[in-house]
Amino acid sequence: MTSHFFAMLGRMKYINRWALMRKVQEESLCQHSMETAAFAHALALIKNKYFGGNVDAERAAVLALYHDMPEIITGDLPTPVKYFNSDMREAYEKIEENACTKLLSMLP
Repeated sequence: MTSHFFAMLGRMKYINRWALMRKVQEESLCQHSMETAAFAHALALIKNKYFGGNVDAERAAVLALYHDMPEIITGDLPTPVKYFNSDMREAYEKIEENACTKLLSMLP
């Protein structure tokens, strides 16, 4: 069985984030996802150690790692437009859902 899922994951480094904002340094989707996973993992550990939590830190890291995966297909959708009103939010949800479905269909 041929699978293109991991080839699609490789595209993350080519998707830039925050296209609508001026910034000093560009950030790729890949960088963002890795940093988000590291923060999620650290925050879960802090919650568990200092605040009596019972958070699965590894699961938090994995969820964070994959949280923007649909952007491989959609690109970084502009947040101000995405949340402008309920109609726009629903439209964007459908776009993201279709991207997720496409990516999941590529799994081996």
